[in-house]
Amino acid sequence: MDTWINFGDGFILVFSINDEESFKCLNEKRNRIIEIKNGKNCPILLVGNKNDLDRKINYSDAKNLSNKWGCEYIETSAINGFNCKEAFEILAKKIYKIKQNDIKKKKECCCSIY
Repeated sequence: MDTWINFGDGFILVFSINDEESFKCLNEKRNRIIEIKNGKNCPILLVGNKNDLDRKINYSDAKNLSNKWGCEYIETSAINGFNCKEAFEILAKKIYKIKQNDIKKKKECCCSIY
């Protein structure tokens, strides 16, 4: 997992809205990402999956966690495809924006010759 994190440009942290244990594990996974990325700006998207089932995790609890982390939150259902494509699009746009900013910073670098 560390290798995947090291080479990743963005991350989707998924939990099941009907499984409290999957929600509790998120902090550990996010902390590992931050540790390995060592301060590098990489977006994280929090995803609550299985929104077609009875929930054990309140929407507000998940949203509060995403706000605390400074990331977006979206709910999906893999079984019926609800918001699955959108989750990947959100993350891809965030990665693209960071890459574009990195390119602009490199172009703005100027050299001085004395």
